[in-house]
Amino acid sequence: MEEKRQQTLFKIRDLRKKDQFKIDDAYLNGYAKIFGPATTAVYNSLSRHAEFYTQEAFPSEELIAEEHNITARTVRTAIKKLKSANIIKISKERRKGKWLNNIYSLIDKSEWIPPEEIKGLWLKTRGKKQQKPEEITRGNLRPIKDNKGKDNIYKDTHTAIQGIAVRKDQTIFDLIELFKPINPTYERLFKNKTQRSSLERLVKKFGQEKVRDMIKGLSKIFGQPYAPTITTPYLLELKLSNYISYIQKRSQEKINFIDFTKL
Repeated sequence: MEEKRQQTLFKIRDLRKKDQFKIDDAYLNGYAKIFGPATTAVYNSLSRHAEFYTQEAFPSEELIAEEHNITARTVRTAIKKLKSANIIKISKERRKGKWLNNIYSLIDKSEWIPPEEIKGLWLKTRGKKQQKPEEITRGNLRPIKDNKGKDNIYKDTHTAIQGIAVRKDQTIFDLIELFKPINPTYERLFKNKTQRSSLERLVKKFGQEKVRDMIKGLSKIFGQPYAPTITTPYLLELKLSNYISYIQKRSQEKINFIDFTKL
């Protein structure tokens, strides 16, 4: 009786209808607060327009902007954020000599880059401007001025990359460059504190040479069946035991891997 009475007061939505779409809880549980409401709105639009089986969507930036009353520039920034976390992939289609709208593929949450890796690039903090990821290379090194010195001379022991003080020996940055063959966007790792910290812990525990061998070995297993997916220092630290176990199994097949497994 109570159930019938409530039904006369309001009608709940029917999830069996086809005019609805879904988003993963994982997005709202970790990425929404990092990316902000505008990016979440764009992700909602892509989810809404995605085809059921292919999970491909191709709305124009102008259409997405109109749906949420935001600018096309905001949409483009949001798309960059989603792409940086591997939540979406972007491809283009050419027809009759003209480029059509981008095709956005919505990636399964198991392939997303963990929030801890990207929050240093995108997390909004109160009273501060949003931090944007820049492509950083060793060529961007510039000296820091020593304002404490009498003549305001440059420090000899430190340089800076986009405001990050680093030691001149470049140990960590040299190791990051070794990810280039397996990570097309490896440049973003330079500025990511989480990535650098992972390498620092690995070097402290195993030594620079063993860590170097670990990273070099990644290119030999990249894309191989049952191999752990490791494309960043953070993932290397997280999945190191899986990595070692995989190599030990494959070594029985007489595959020439770099031997760093005796840790």
